[in-house]
Amino acid sequence: MMESNKEKIKKLVKKMLIKSHHETVKNIDKVLDSGCIDVDGWDDECAPMIIPKAIVIAILIYEARSQYAAIATSVENQIKKEVENIHCFL
Repeated sequence: MMESNKEKIKKLVKKMLIKSHHETVKNIDKVLDSGCIDVDGWDDECAPMIIPKAIVIAILIYEARSQYAAIATSVENQIKKEVENIHCFL
């Protein structure tokens, strides 16, 4: 039985997300060791999630821009258009 386009796309997206996950996890230590945030000043009782959320957001933005945005390529605008459309449905 032939795979449908939906199944093929799903398989490719899963593969990309798994690869991306490995790369993003590596960046946690990079951020924590960089000195860009005040690790010692972080308080796990007063707003404990601000720094972790900021790290997650920054890493995900970095990963999206560096791996998948296709900046300065012939398909950049097409990808941006598709991303905006998909974003509306998430």
